[in-house]
Amino acid sequence: MNEKEKKPLLVSLSDVEEKEAEWYVWRYMPKGQINVLAGDGGAGKTTIWCGLAAAASNGMRAFFEEEVINPFEPERKEPQKVIFFSSEDSLECTLKAKLRKAGANLDNIYSASLKDERFSQIKFNSSLLKDLIKDVKPALVIFDPIQAFIPPDIQMGQRNAMRNCLNPLIGLGEEYGTTFLIVVHTNKRQGVYGRNRIADSADVWDIARSVIITGTAKDNIRYLSHEKSNYGELGRTALYTIEDGIAVFKEYCDKRDADFVRERDLSTYQAPQRQSAEAFIIDFLKNGKRPTAELDEAAKAAGITVSTLRRAKEELRNKNVLGFKPEGYGQKKVYYSFLFEQSS
Repeated sequence: MNEKEKKPLLVSLSDVEEKEAEWYVWRYMPKGQINVLAGDGGAGKTTIWCGLAAAASNGMRAFFEEEVINPFEPERKEPQKVIFFSSEDSLECTLKAKLRKAGANLDNIYSASLKDERFSQIKFNSSLLKDLIKDVKPALVIFDPIQAFIPPDIQMGQRNAMRNCLNPLIGLGEEYGTTFLIVVHTNKRQGVYGRNRIADSADVWDIARSVIITGTAKDNIRYLSHEKSNYGELGRTALYTIEDGIAVFKEYCDKRDADFVRERDLSTYQAPQRQSAEAFIIDFLKNGKRPTAELDEAAKAAGITVSTLRRAKEELRNKNVLGFKPEGYGQKKVYYSFLFEQSS
């Protein structure tokens, strides 16, 4: 009988040592656990994890980490090793440059080339992955995207399939103190947020101890919204931009992914209506300037709402297509289009 067979299955809780949660990124990513980074295509997921890897390799804090950090942790840590696996981008053509620009200590970052035939053997529950972690002992391991590292016999949509597939990472985290970051896609269905935003499998949300969603807001501003935390309160939403391939922190805000999704859905819904109203205005003014009241009444008769008409006017003015000026008794406003010759 070996030692594992001799070890009792049950233990008294009086013999169990209580431990506080340790953090890889204060509030946002618990150490030694499974973390998820989700986002739409083009939202900046790769730029974010490259920034995380670069910071770890130099012992720096993550670009979005709150200034009020764990008082028991030093501001600067020892440089750490990172392993990442990416099936979407080339090491030579894309990822090395991104990491270098982010300030990474490349000596501390490891990966496997897509050209290596063994790359396809790297799965969440494979012995090869365990051996690589045992050899390097990285502080952080990144998988991008999740689909590339699921065994072929696992169906993501099957209940509990992903939980069983990802369970080995929990053991590796406990044994080596390694933190895992899994990159997943979000869906673009209207009116959904939280766990329903994670594409393909709700199990991924359930097994993750922390979930962060990134997306695009207005004026090229991106956001990182902390959506799930099993070990404490949620971190604040961080706003950032991507400048020369690097994620640059701007500020924190009180919005969550749900707020940004609602704004996106509203904008998507309003755009066709506004564009139709813009076309109506241009056609209405093709014969010359017209008083505001006439334009507004005609738009109302055409079924255009007041708010849609207002947005259409603003958009046309911003495009230098629409103009207006006070004229006549009482200086009432008249509108005209720059696209057509104006009557005197």
